[in-house]
Amino acid sequence: MGDIAYQNKDIALKYFGDALKNKKLTVYGLPHIKIKDSRPTNLPAIEANELRIDNLFILEDDSYALIDYESTFGIQDIIKYVNYIARILKRFIRQEKGRRSGKGRKRLPIIHLIIIFSADISDIDPNILDVGCMQLKIEPVYLLRMDTAKVLSKIQCKVEMKEALDDDELLELIVLPLTVKGRAEKQALAEETVRLAQEIRDEEQRMQAIAGILTFADKILDRDYAKRIKEVIGMNKVEQLFFDEGVEMGIAKGIARGRVKGAAEGRAELIGCIRKKLKKGYAVIEIAEVLELEALYVRRIADLIQNEPEDSDVEIAEKLFREESVQQTAG
Repeated sequence: MGDIAYQNKDIALKYFGDALKNKKLTVYGLPHIKIKDSRPTNLPAIEANELRIDNLFILEDDSYALIDYESTFGIQDIIKYVNYIARILKRFIRQEKGRRSGKGRKRLPIIHLIIIFSADISDIDPNILDVGCMQLKIEPVYLLRMDTAKVLSKIQCKVEMKEALDDDELLELIVLPLTVKGRAEKQALAEETVRLAQEIRDEEQRMQAIAGILTFADKILDRDYAKRIKEVIGMNKVEQLFFDEGVEMGIAKGIARGRVKGAAEGRAELIGCIRKKLKKGYAVIEIAEVLELEALYVRRIADLIQNEPEDSDVEIAEKLFREESVQQTAG
């Protein structure tokens, strides 16, 4: 996304994930896929860089779905997905504490690799990789087959009548810019669909539609335009999502600001709040922004929660206290 604020991208992804929850992908030609929830997508690696997957979901049957889109497709993309899936499995094993257990293999999840191809691609063999010891298969979606004009006209009518979109119409609107060929044409249609989405009466659906369009069209959108539109979503929306939950967040923010700083039970309450937000799919940067904490501090807590899922909030608080004591002594 170039110089677009990292926080703004996370906000867009949060709304996009919410837009897909509890929905079937029938409109994309995948009636057997029903999304239950999104999953955190920061995947640590041994390398210095951090691999990030934007669209990882858990399905109704508890299998996973990695959903992405491509307007070109080659061997480098195939290897990219091999790496993505390997790291998803590594994290799953670590969380399940099955790394050294023979039973760990039985708990590996089924992963659907769903690639939505823009109108520039008409046909791809779903068996995209076979190197003998490893095969990789995708579930392709071809947007070339979507009737762009018909879908756009239908949604325009509903928006003008101030009617809410149904699930299929929301999913159609999100990918509509990718149903035409050529970068300039996609950019123009993306701008048109964003303008249309901004007229949706229901505020939550409006933000979900805009976020979805930006998530899928980010590779072809003009960066300055995308940055302006992301500001429509804004950090204030994330703060509203948090503070609508009331007392819980107020207590956590109080702890974070130091009103009860140093109390073991206070630290545990803060960790419990962060744990809940992570489970709901909030990004570390969102949590840090609202709690007015350093992102690195929230990331450390998130890592402890992720790496030691059986530890209680109090146990994690004690580990943090010990780490800080060692650092102070060393300093």
